[in-house]
Amino acid sequence: MDDLDGPRTAQQELFYDLEDASAVIGWSVVELTAMAAAGSAQDQAALLMKVCALLGAQQKRLEGYAREVKEQRISRPELAG
Repeated sequence: MDDLDGPRTAQQELFYDLEDASAVIGWSVVELTAMAAAGSAQDQAALLMKVCALLGAQQKRLEGYAREVKEQRISRPELAG
């Protein structure tokens, strides 16, 4: 594999953004499940707020991608170098 240190293409940025969103959602599911199982969600208010903020940000990002797909804008401009 060559050029791993170079700038990412727009398609690579989209891939990594989607991968990050998936990881955040997966982490959130694990955390929320553990809190629910422990039955002490009130003691975990700060963590719940962090989870909610991360999920909200990821939701907005994914909504933007969905709009692009719906509008059939598959290719994205390359990042400025």
